[in-house]
Amino acid sequence: MTAGLPALTVVALIAAGPLAGPAAASSRVPGVTGVAFSPDGTLLASGYGDGTIRLWDVATGRQAGSSLQAGSAVNGVAFSPDGSLLASADADGTVRLWDSATGQAAGSPLPTGSAVNGVAFSPGGSVLATAGASGDVRLWVVATGQPSGSPLRTGSAVNGVAFSPDGKLASAGADGAVRLWDLVTGQVYGSVLGVGPGAAGGANAVAFSPDGTLLAAGYGNGTVRLWDPATGQPGGSSLQAGSAVNGVAFGPGGKVLASAGADGTVRLWDPATGQPAGPPLQAGSAVNGVAFGLDGKLAGAGANGAVHLWNVVTGEPAGRGSGYWIILAGAVLAIALSALAVLITTREIWLARQR
Repeated sequence: MTAGLPALTVVALIAAGPLAGPAAASSRVPGVTGVAFSPDGTLLASGYGDGTIRLWDVATGRQAGSSLQAGSAVNGVAFSPDGSLLASADADGTVRLWDSATGQAAGSPLPTGSAVNGVAFSPGGSVLATAGASGDVRLWVVATGQPSGSPLRTGSAVNGVAFSPDGKLASAGADGAVRLWDLVTGQVYGSVLGVGPGAAGGANAVAFSPDGTLLAAGYGNGTVRLWDPATGQPGGSSLQAGSAVNGVAFGPGGKVLASAGADGTVRLWDPATGQPAGPPLQAGSAVNGVAFGLDGKLAGAGANGAVHLWNVVTGEPAGRGSGYWIILAGAVLAIALSALAVLITTREIWLARQR
């Protein structure tokens, strides 16, 4: 009976909503450090501070295959545009590529020289960008695993990177600056998008809208700012999230923007008006990253070791379809079997005492 209890606990956690993983400490943040949906929306990848990566079947809420072992804290994950590869940003200074179908390593780790805080594939999937704690943005040729050009120097730790649909690259710096890079020259083009030294904790994350006309940046001072990447001008007033923003993501149609808050909430915004789009979604602990699926499901990376899934339309936990009921039935069966085991054990003890 005792041996069956841990499995029962995990099933119960999944049935309650979140996809549960380890809550081990990380060199960067504890629990789930990043999430990413596969392009077709069927898989969800989550990276953990204990050095593992888990792939989840979104339809059932069950883990798909064994955990991937990165060897050090995983600070971020990203799928290639065709979904065949998964990249992990690792605290040991490497980026690892994985075959998402088999869970096997795809080539050797890419050495960057410092802890990697984020990764992003180019729109065509041929180039991978890495955000380095040493202040470098590095580009890699995915097919060969070789560097593409010289590192792009920022002068401060880089917390996140993102590609626009037309191939522009943005980086979020610990100095509070968001930089747009010309990948041909390796130079910043236009003005550095900065909010000054008052942005405590700097810029933590960046994301382009699906049409590339907006760039969102989340800051350690609790604000989200929208920028016009074509002009470098702010796209309206700052959005007040109320706590440090650890991640940002646009929904599939670009009509909704999500921000991951250190206060344990995911906030939804209308990027056209800058107004909240409904009440905050409660995760119960700091949220380290957010991602949208193809069908608009929203995932949040919880510092409590759980991946939270929400239906953006209703604001309710997602996963209440047939897969949910299968998992719930499994939990009920496990409870019944555990109760039966207790009854059998109790009867055996009583009979032994009668002898």
